[in-house]
Formats: sequence, structure tokens, C-alpha cells
Amino acid sequence: MLPALGWLIVGGALLFGSASAVQAQTPTSCDTSFAQAQEEYYAAEFEAAIARLRPCAQERTLPDSVRARMYRLLSFVYLGQNDETAARQAVESLLDLQPEYAPDPGQDRPDFVTLVEAAKKRRRARAEADKDEDRRWVRWTLGAAAAALGTAAVLLLGGDDSGDGREPLPAPQPPPE
Repeated sequence: MLPALGWLIVGGALLFGSASAVQAQTPTSCDTSFAQAQEEYYAAEFEAAIARLRPCAQERTLPDSVRARMYRLLSFVYLGQNDETAARQAVESLLDLQPEYAPDPGQDRPDFVTLVEAAKKRRRARAEADKDEDRRWVRWTLGAAAAALGTAAVLLLGGDDSGDGREPLPAPQPPPE
């Protein structure tokens, strides 16, 4: 019984190990996938191109430049399918990897160039809004600190005697019965 269990464990480990090795992408296999996906894109075989590009684009062990190239082509494929939402997401992923990416209007699809410029504009606006929010937070914090310091100073310096020679107000009279 024990030897059969041992073989089962070893067999399972080998099967699991080979399955994970098959899923791992290498730069060479991704170069091949990219070339094939590009041909599929030109042939309007969009689903096949997506199936080849997505695993490489999401493989974090690959260099960012390789992954960015995958996301660029992936956005072309989605635009070919008229799926602007997915194309926009691919462009956002590309810009996450290379924030300074600049499309080439002479080589890139015009709708891709427009998507990249719009995404960069949204990112700049978001960054400005975040800066404004940070500034508001600092102003609020400084204002609250100034109020707290003022209150503390009044209390420490004997805030109930202002020293201006005025009498304190009389206590209010109780209401008539």
C-alpha cells in the first residue's frame, strides 16, 4: 500500500511540475507568440491573437518592454474588434509599464494614438486632482493645528481674564415662574 501511495505522490508531483512549467512564458516563447499574434491580427483572427498575447502580457517575469509591446498589439486587436473598453484597458496597462510611452502616428493606428493621448490626459488630470487634495489636506491640518495652538495659548495664559478692564457679563436670570 505504501509503495503505491509513494508512486502516486511522485507521479502527481511530476504532473504538477510539468503543468506549471508549460504555463511559464519565456522571452523566446513570447517573441514567437507575438509574431504569430501579429499575423493573426493582420488576418483578422482576433480571438486567436488575444489568446496568444494575453498570457505574455500578464507574465510579470518578462521585461516591461516586452510586456508593453504585447499590450500595444493587444490594444490594436481589441480596436480591430471595435471593443474600445478592452482597448482602453490594454492602453492603461501599457502606460502602467511605460508611463512616458509615446505612440508613433506614422506607424500606429489613429484610434490607438487617440486612446493613448486620452489616457495620458486622464492620468495628468488625476495627478493634478491628487495634488490639490494633498494641498487641501495640508491646509486643513495647518488650520486645525493653529486653532488648537490658539486655544492652548488662551488656556495657558489665563483666558478668563483678558486684562482689558471690562467686567464679565452677569449670569443670566432664571426664567419667571
